Amino acid sequence: MNNETFNVEFCVKINLTLTGCTLKEIIRSFKNALGQVFQELVTEALIYFAQRYKDNGYLSEIFGSSEIIWKSSKGFRLTTIHTIFGKIRVPQLQIKDKKTGKKHYLTRFLLGIEPRKRIPRCTKEAWALTGALASYRVAAKIISIFSGFKPTLINIFRAVRSLGKELSFAVDPNESNVFEADGTGVPILRTGKRGQELKILAQRKKTRGIHIAGIHLDQYKKGWGKLFSAIKEQIKVLGEIIILTDGDVSILKGLGNRIKVIIQRCLWHITHEVKYTLWRDKVKRKSAIWVKVLSEILDICCIRRITDERDETVLNRIITMKLEKIDKLIAYCQQEKLTHTAHFLQNCRGDLFSGVSRKIKGGTTSLIERVMRTINQRINVGVWGHDGALCVAKIRAAYYYNGFDIE
Repeated sequence: MNNETFNVEFCVKINLTLTGCTLKEIIRSFKNALGQVFQELVTEALIYFAQRYKDNGYLSEIFGSSEIIWKSSKGFRLTTIHTIFGKIRVPQLQIKDKKTGKKHYLTRFLLGIEPRKRIPRCTKEAWALTGALASYRVAAKIISIFSGFKPTLINIFRAVRSLGKELSFAVDPNESNVFEADGTGVPILRTGKRGQELKILAQRKKTRGIHIAGIHLDQYKKGWGKLFSAIKEQIKVLGEIIILTDGDVSILKGLGNRIKVIIQRCLWHITHEVKYTLWRDKVKRKSAIWVKVLSEILDICCIRRITDERDETVLNRIITMKLEKIDKLIAYCQQEKLTHTAHFLQNCRGDLFSGVSRKIKGGTTSLIERVMRTINQRINVGVWGHDGALCVAKIRAAYYYNGFDIE
């Protein structure tokens, strides 16, 4: 509340009932007393700091009063607050403006809790982060192991949903203009066998790692517009941007045509997709044609990043040679009547090295694929409602990639 610091000594008397001398029994008894100990500590701190702030004029300054008097200095009325150690009952301290007679409650003000809130934000954050990192039942068990208090599953669920709705994502103007975009399926209730798709936009950092710029959950091939609508103005600050994708064209529809976008197709996904198109063309696996096409596309998509500015001409020559190779491969596919493979390679050709030619760090979506695996480690446990799945994904993304944490 201010820059002053105080050294306060509290003495709390604990009454424990032990049935044995084993460490396990002592820990069990101590955990059972934690709630009582914490309640006494909070009560002592409230009374001490309330008196201190009244005496030094801090309360008068905060509430705009020339003279503050006590309405209730000991707090004979109690109020309930949920903490990580369980429910505690603490004094409801109250002051009064001597001139106007206006009363002010102090307990939640001093504790930094919103008025009339039984569950403070710090408790919700602890429950929500635990519930996002593990299943709700596991989270409740972990909390009970270390605090002696087991929250209900609905408490954890509500905390996750509350925190998830508060979290927001944005583009970092100090980082690079290179983004990775991808989606992953989420099993949502009453949405059919496929469920819905979680869409994530990640911004590459200049050093290493990524920053999550946007998350949205919607139907397949839909919802990118809603994701980009919240950050379009932030993207414009970067000028032109480069987006690495696996070929999902619905991403471009979400951006519109007011932002200059350079698309770099993920080179790993291209080789992976060619296996599928060869199957559609009824090419026998490991046959001569199958081996030739796959070996050629693997060679084309394998390109070393040139970082030295003096080697820019070398990079351009390598790209030119590889484009010539893919043209020959397309012609070969057409000659062998591999229509699906030829059509796929023709669509890829224009965006094959557009980002690589600008020396981006890698031509694959490997970083955002790692994000998807991290989020799916929690999402794949059970079937979700729309809000619950989105909130869990947002909390995990913010914790692992955007620096969100609790003390």
